[in-house]
Amino acid sequence: MSDPAIVKRFLTAFGAADMLAMRDLLAPNLVAWVTSADGEMDRVEGRDAYLDRIAAMDLPAADFRVELTQPPVPVNSDLVLALVEVHAARNGRTLHNFAAHLLRLRNGQIAEWWMADAKPSESDAFWAP
Repeated sequence: MSDPAIVKRFLTAFGAADMLAMRDLLAPNLVAWVTSADGEMDRVEGRDAYLDRIAAMDLPAADFRVELTQPPVPVNSDLVLALVEVHAARNGRTLHNFAAHLLRLRNGQIAEWWMADAKPSESDAFWAP
C-alpha cells in the first residue's frame, strides 16, 4: 500500500534543502517528469540527475518553503497525489506557485514522479541563475 508519509518526509527534506534525506527517499532508478518553462514535460532519469536539478536551484540561497495544501491522497496501491504551494524569495524576486505531484512508491522510496507546475514560466524565471 502507498504510504503518504514518504511524500511528507520528502517535502520536509526538500523544504530544508536536505539533499541526503531526499536521496534516501528517491529510488536510484527514479524516473521523473518535470514541468518545463513552456509547460511541456522533461523526463529526468535517475536519482542523481534529479538531485542535480534540485541542487541547481540553490535552495539555501532562497527564502523558500513548500507546503502541502491538503494531506497526500493515496490514489491506488502504489500512487500518491500531493498538492503543494510554493513561496520563495531571493535577490528582490518572489515566487508564489502551486503544483500537483503524482508519485509512484516502491519499497519505501519514490520510484516515479509526475509533476505539474501551475505557473511553469514563472518558476523557470525565478530559479534561473
